[in-house]
Amino acid sequence: MQGGVKMESITLSGLVVLASLSGGPAEAEISKPPALQMAQASCSLSGQQRAGARKYCYYNCGETVRTVVVAAGRVCPASIRR
Repeated sequence: MQGGVKMESITLSGLVVLASLSGGPAEAEISKPPALQMAQASCSLSGQQRAGARKYCYYNCGETVRTVVVAAGRVCPASIRR
């Protein structure tokens, strides 16, 4: 120690650790999808039609309509994943 001032060496890895700890959004915050995208991740049943041994289930997925074919005796799911 010279003249009452203590000098410490700072390594490059120490600077990297400090930089990662300072400010900036957390990784989990960056990777979160927008709320609108989450709201449209599933499609809701909008109608169904039976044709012979099949049932066609129609789903509203925002701007698009999806169709799922199931056996006529089965119930159409209330919602599906996009």
